[in-house]
Amino acid sequence: MTKTRIYWPVGITREMPGRTGSGEFIGDAVMQYVRRIAAPDTEITLGWMDRTTSLLSSNFLGMLNDVQVVTDILQAQREGFDAAVIGCHWDPGLYAAREAASIPVAGPLEAATMIAQTLGRRFAVLTVHDGYIPMIERSLRLYGCDGRAIARRPVRKFGMTYENLVAALSGHDDSFLKEFTRIAMACIDDGADVIIAGGQLFGPVFQRYGYTTVPGTGVPVVEVASCGLKMAETLVTLRRTIGLVKSEHPCAPFRTPPATALAEACKTFGFEGAAASPQG
Repeated sequence: MTKTRIYWPVGITREMPGRTGSGEFIGDAVMQYVRRIAAPDTEITLGWMDRTTSLLSSNFLGMLNDVQVVTDILQAQREGFDAAVIGCHWDPGLYAAREAASIPVAGPLEAATMIAQTLGRRFAVLTVHDGYIPMIERSLRLYGCDGRAIARRPVRKFGMTYENLVAALSGHDDSFLKEFTRIAMACIDDGADVIIAGGQLFGPVFQRYGYTTVPGTGVPVVEVASCGLKMAETLVTLRRTIGLVKSEHPCAPFRTPPATALAEACKTFGFEGAAASPQG
């Protein structure tokens, strides 16, 4: 059985500056969750960043962070990984990474919206920061699925804090889920029959509490990280079995740049190793 290696750059440092001092605890919980949902022959590496701009709701600072994520994915490709998954739940840098890399790159939001459309008629996305709302709305338009989201406020913030996230992971307090449920119920009142949980670290909480539907509604909760990881596995399988790869047509959005141009750009901007010896 051939092993599948997936790289998952989460877009932040393990120390999570300005967020929480429990980064190691959260990371361990995420890896336990990942081992449960991944196929037996899949190895997933959680890629904490060496540096981050931290304020990812900023277009400019987020763009700088995206550059680091993409170069990390190129480095993972060089090291023999079979696929990558963008970490942050609104898919920052997804299209750039998919263009630059020759291995499959999955986006958790993109994958979750695809799956949500097979489960119900209208979905809504819950996120954790006001600044992420326009970014997610823009992604929904880009993916062409905004018509399948609820018409009124399809993306909404709920009251997640790192304190209530850690408390929920520890089993001490379920206020995280209560707040999630409160906003999800409002979305359901506005027509949602599927809820997408926008947060790459939420899976372990949902798993701990068996939270698969919004209580008392029958409305499924789609967790983005699991969708992105399973999509990456699927893309690797399709590539190996039937040779399915991204389009290299001149008008295709993900056409790989010429190797020499990519190598020269990476050298110019100080990322020499990232473009070396790409996997084909």
